[in-house]
Amino acid sequence: MLRIKNKTSGFDRKAVFWSAVGLFLILFLLSLNFFGGVSKNEVKLTIDFGDGNKRNFITSAKEGITAWGLLQQANAIYGIPLEIEGKFWPQSINGISNVNGGKKWNFYLNGRTRKEGPYETKLSGGERILFKFE
Repeated sequence: MLRIKNKTSGFDRKAVFWSAVGLFLILFLLSLNFFGGVSKNEVKLTIDFGDGNKRNFITSAKEGITAWGLLQQANAIYGIPLEIEGKFWPQSINGISNVNGGKKWNFYLNGRTRKEGPYETKLSGGERILFKFE
């Protein structure tokens, strides 16, 4: 006589197990800031030269530091030439100047443009600073 097993639960145990493992892994990676986050005691500076070339710097957050101060640190430590225009906006970074092809250096804080300049933007930790030539 043939017996037919009747699944009453409707759940596949393997699928539930692997789904739980995947969810745990995603939450674990998020907790490690794997997806581009910056820890609260660090600040990340990215200089995007607009041609696919980017330089990234991560430093510890220091009380009173501004976005402009962070750019000056990169200039001092890594020898990146820097020229300024009024109100401490970059005129030229590493020889790439605002007059090249109508493009200019733009300043972003945590992915958003800022009305205030980098000199006025105080950092407390966990921020992502971007200077992008576009």
